Amino acid sequence: MLHLFNTFFTLLALQSSISDRRPKSSTAESYGKLLSWLDDTFPNSYVNPSVVIAPSEVGGHGIFATADIKEGELLFSIPREACIASSAILKDKDTGKAFQTLMKKAGPGSFTVSMAGYLVKEYLCYIEGEDVLFGPYLATLPWKRQINSQEHVLFWSDSEVEEYLKGTFCYRECLDLRSEVQVAKKLLNSIIGPSILKARGEWEEEKPLIPGLAFTKPPPAAIKEPVSGLGRAVTGAFVILLTRAFDDDFDSEIEGEDAERLIPVLDMLNHAAEPSVTYNTDENGTVEVKARCSIMSGDEIYNRYREEEELNMPYHRFFSRFGFVPGVSEPIQNLLKDKSSIFFAKRKEI
Repeated sequence: MLHLFNTFFTLLALQSSISDRRPKSSTAESYGKLLSWLDDTFPNSYVNPSVVIAPSEVGGHGIFATADIKEGELLFSIPREACIASSAILKDKDTGKAFQTLMKKAGPGSFTVSMAGYLVKEYLCYIEGEDVLFGPYLATLPWKRQINSQEHVLFWSDSEVEEYLKGTFCYRECLDLRSEVQVAKKLLNSIIGPSILKARGEWEEEKPLIPGLAFTKPPPAAIKEPVSGLGRAVTGAFVILLTRAFDDDFDSEIEGEDAERLIPVLDMLNHAAEPSVTYNTDENGTVEVKARCSIMSGDEIYNRYREEEELNMPYHRFFSRFGFVPGVSEPIQNLLKDKSSIFFAKRKEI
């Protein structure tokens, strides 16, 4: 009887641990776990002891200085292996070959779809209790609306898009983006679906036609029905890539299109026209982030998103890409209701 009780409480504790992996909301504690994961998993990583992740006035969480930081001081050092880049995606033991085939057949844009698929597979397997290298990092990302104050248009309902965006500069672009995500969902269902179903204990392996001869095992049956939760997660993955991915000039795997990567911790910095940091990638692929100026204790540390594009990027396109308008704290829906010139053409004076 005592053995049964011990087994019951062990299973209960395991279930609780797994449920904790689902990001119900953004908390400083979850981001603290992110920093611990980075330090414990990647010995060559570095996070300045004078920085902390905390709630930000601009929404969600950001990174703050807890002591004065000098110009040029190293803030973070993120090794290549801690970044989610093409090498992790195309060499994945479960789906790497399928992603390689997709990229050969589909051409431009297929790497983004593959990257989204990899993120979804790893995240959904992680919350089912599997050991996933990037799990603690994936658990902090905005998979759902309002996590870390994320309100990207991909999370909007069809009725919201029609009510608020019809007639705006970004209406057609947003519809095209949403359509592309729907196509990606169908493609990825068959590629990553088996891995997710296996993690859930819902997948039956085909048995060899001749017992003992593995090469006689027939190919797995095609998945015809949408895998539960996969579609929503694909939407979240595209939001993550649109709002958090960095160009990957170090990449040598991707040809014919720009490669991107996710860089843990650096992607926690909020946007400002005048950034606090500068960063570069060294010869080993390590990303080094340094203070661009002196930072006072208590100050939030900022990055500038898409620095090379921002001067030529209209605010309505910035909204379509990142989910907000720089320098505007008023809710987007209010701007749309008021027919703001950011989104609507001005009427000519009579």
